[in-house]
Amino acid sequence: MKLFTSLFVVFFIALSSLFSRDAPGPIPGVIILQLDTKSSPQDLVSNSKSLPGQALELAYSRTLSAPNNIHLFSCDPELDLFEVIGRLTVLESVKAVQADYELSPRNTPDDPYFTDQWTLNRIGIAKAWDITTGGVTARGDTIVVAITDAGFNPRHGDILPNLWFNKGEIPDDGIDNDANGYIDDDRGWNFNLNNNVHPADNHGHRVAGIIGARGNNGFGTSGINWEVKMMLLTSTRISGLIEAYDYMIEQRRRYNESDGAEGAFVVATNLSLGLARTFCVDQPVWGSMYDRLGEVGILAGVAAANENFDVEEFGDMPPTCTSDYILAVTNTTRRDEKYEASAYGNTSVDLGAPGEGTVTIDLYDERSLFGGNSAAAPHVTGSIALLYSLPCEYLAEDALRQPAETALAIREALLNGVDPLNSLQDKTVTGGRLNLFQSLQLLSQGCSASIGDLDLITLYPNPTQGEVTIEMQTPDFETYELIVTNALGQVVYRENFSPLQLDPKRKSIKLTQLGAGMYVVSVSNGREISSKKLLVH
Repeated sequence: MKLFTSLFVVFFIALSSLFSRDAPGPIPGVIILQLDTKSSPQDLVSNSKSLPGQALELAYSRTLSAPNNIHLFSCDPELDLFEVIGRLTVLESVKAVQADYELSPRNTPDDPYFTDQWTLNRIGIAKAWDITTGGVTARGDTIVVAITDAGFNPRHGDILPNLWFNKGEIPDDGIDNDANGYIDDDRGWNFNLNNNVHPADNHGHRVAGIIGARGNNGFGTSGINWEVKMMLLTSTRISGLIEAYDYMIEQRRRYNESDGAEGAFVVATNLSLGLARTFCVDQPVWGSMYDRLGEVGILAGVAAANENFDVEEFGDMPPTCTSDYILAVTNTTRRDEKYEASAYGNTSVDLGAPGEGTVTIDLYDERSLFGGNSAAAPHVTGSIALLYSLPCEYLAEDALRQPAETALAIREALLNGVDPLNSLQDKTVTGGRLNLFQSLQLLSQGCSASIGDLDLITLYPNPTQGEVTIEMQTPDFETYELIVTNALGQVVYRENFSPLQLDPKRKSIKLTQLGAGMYVVSVSNGREISSKKLLVH
């Protein structure tokens, strides 16, 4: 079975290459591998020597994610990389393997005719700022957005006041004070050069300006958030991106587990880079990182490609990844139309956002013009951060108590708050363009923490083909048990959970392992139980 799988992978990759000739090629002699929990990089190097066929000499380069056992290896750059990948899949210790690529920026040339920040007005920012201007949650947690890009100017007058500094690190003392594997990472990290110095690059710098250029300071432009903290991470390769994701996951994990005493409250990450005309199935290690981000409470705003094609047919990374913690964005114009040179997909691209002609900061100046999906994505990422600053105690408490579920509630508010656009119908999941104020209103409506008798209000869709959402009322916010039984009364699914304090209280579960038939879904607190029937097709 393992051999069959490996042959299929080789065939699939070859077929993908045939239909994606315009996609950039992999970096020769570089391989990203995820190993099972029992194996080490040294085991992999040793086992690879016993593979049948031509001798394969692998060399361990570095670890990309220790918690997930993801590592970078090198081999002879003259070898056919996809053939090497196919051979490595035979090894039982290999969970996932892929090539490394240079990531492409998703911007277009500046348009000199736009001279104001029309994009912020289009998403309802003025009304949103009447409610919150960002920076902290209702319980005082400092909101952080992680930005992975080609470089920045951290000393810019609109960036420096909102720059994230690692409180666990003493600058320039040559010691890894917070024991996270990085020495002097007080200002983020450059994963290209393995140091804390970011190269001056206008692409990443302009992205940061959209998310969090300091507002109300009489200088330059304003970001969506006036006072958010931006964690700057430099990388232009997939391998470095995996390291960057692992870095921010660890910061948020520490924050969650220490109730804010350590780490950073990272709620969103932006990626205005990507790899066009390739599918998530071809990038399994990279693709697996988005669920891991979501598990600790981080949503990813990502840009679609700057070409007019259907990503469902031709592929695009990372939009084609199916993680619920991704918000994939396409570019809309001042006329509220999809920008012509912008990718789309009615399953993989979630919504549109203003991008073309965005006014933002420049490397060494107060303002410049920016465009493409590189500009559209940070409008969504910045909006994620602003929603977390809603003056709502229940939201702030949920964000630490149930980070993954709260992230999904934020995502739902953004998707349900869009303005419908004809040009996005059947080309995005929502058929609409970001409206931050409407999303803020939707989230505010749930900030009531209503309680009452235990009641499983509804299940939908019902009938279902495997995934179902449960909407309920609970008398408190303690731990409940969710149980699914079949027609014989046998328990086929069981999970403990704590409901969000935000309304409506929802819980989604996947029951794809169940056969067709009638089931009963129940919610219990040990004293009371509420049930409803569910039909699975």
